[in-house]
Amino acid sequence: MFMTMEKRMRMNVVWLMLPCAVFTMSCNDDDGNGRERMQNQEFVTMAASSNRFEIEAGELASEQGADERVIAFGNHMVMDHGAAATQLTVLATAKGWNIPDDMLEREREMLEELMTLEGAAFDRAFARMMVTSHEQAVALFERASGQDGVFDDDLRAWAAGKLPTLREHLEEARELDEQINP
Repeated sequence: MFMTMEKRMRMNVVWLMLPCAVFTMSCNDDDGNGRERMQNQEFVTMAASSNRFEIEAGELASEQGADERVIAFGNHMVMDHGAAATQLTVLATAKGWNIPDDMLEREREMLEELMTLEGAAFDRAFARMMVTSHEQAVALFERASGQDGVFDDDLRAWAAGKLPTLREHLEEARELDEQINP
């Protein structure tokens, strides 16, 4: 009836280790999709870079573009992404996140390429890049606003609120690209 001291010690160790094992398993965030939640600052940095590219590329369109449709689309990007950048800056400042001073390398390289072009060559490259940049932006904002999105509720809601406009921009960019690069 009575356990030996050795058996009792083993049982105590098992009972002490069981909660640790359960706790460790409950901390596993692997939901099978292989992705981690996006950090708030990571999204702010990427969204700010995307906005800055759209604004600066849009400004270049009015200076170096030849086709009125390219110039008009560029002006549209300056207005919409300028407003989004202001909103993001206000939110980030209130939450203590940093807005980077420069674009990420991907956007900077695209902008540098646009800076070397003028006229019809600019128009063709601009139209293609607007499709690419908006595809990337839509994917970024979908991820940030989704179930595995950013941690902050306000930032997630802001990203979700921008998605309809970004999807509209993507469709407009595709139409422009089809017209400029048939």
